[in-house]
Amino acid sequence: MRLSELVQGHARREPRERRPRRAARLRPAAILAAAARAGYRDWRPVLAVAIPVSLLSAGAEMLVDHYVDPADAALSLTAALSATGVSLVGTVLLSGLVCRLISAAERGKAAMTLPQVARSLPWGRLIAADLLVSLAVLAGLVLLVIPGLVMLTLFAVVGPVIEIEHRKVFAAMRRSVRLTRAHPWTTLLVATVPLALTAEVEAVAPEPHHAAEIAGFLILRGVAEGIMEACIALILVELCFALIGAQSPATAAASGGPPGGDVTAGLPPPETG
Repeated sequence: MRLSELVQGHARREPRERRPRRAARLRPAAILAAAARAGYRDWRPVLAVAIPVSLLSAGAEMLVDHYVDPADAALSLTAALSATGVSLVGTVLLSGLVCRLISAAERGKAAMTLPQVARSLPWGRLIAADLLVSLAVLAGLVLLVIPGLVMLTLFAVVGPVIEIEHRKVFAAMRRSVRLTRAHPWTTLLVATVPLALTAEVEAVAPEPHHAAEIAGFLILRGVAEGIMEACIALILVELCFALIGAQSPATAAASGGPPGGDVTAGLPPPETG
């Protein structure tokens, strides 16, 4: 007979259950540093898309503001929708390019070319998601501003989630809420504040008063806004990768996303030929 059986009241100690690993803590400085490294590494292709897109968007807005008669409702609406469409397509293309460039760097493979990126993007889902998020944020801003900032924070990574995990629009919106809600202050500092500041700078930017000023102003605004949009795209994509990578395995499995360490699992491989 064992000694432990002779000791009165002795009970065999059961092994403790392992507690599920908590989500890793994210540091805003690390995300911004990763975005800066990606921008330094890939500044040529990023700016080669961001600046022309910004020039086209600024030019379309200026045409609507200065040369379209507001009294002609049909023409005014068509012009406004066209300007919005140019901006949306450019934003989606830029975000997709940045996502593919960062993915290629993470996997140590050759980056996709711009035509390959354009062919690989789920345009319909990305544009629909952009419109829905914009409407949600606008509705929140009408309701005393704070709800709009909350919406902007929760839906900050909807676009990158669609590109990385191939989710549909509403599934990507729910996924973005789950990811950002786990790290609200990091998302607020890294995504919401830059997005809000960029929107404010664009809103208060001066307008040219004479036709002679338009060309120079357009170039200046296009370059400045292109650089800002490139920085925002880099930050949002790096934030999305960081949020996905910070998940615990149990959370990742429950949400149907890639495991915590495999942040590039959902991305398509670069095309060849």
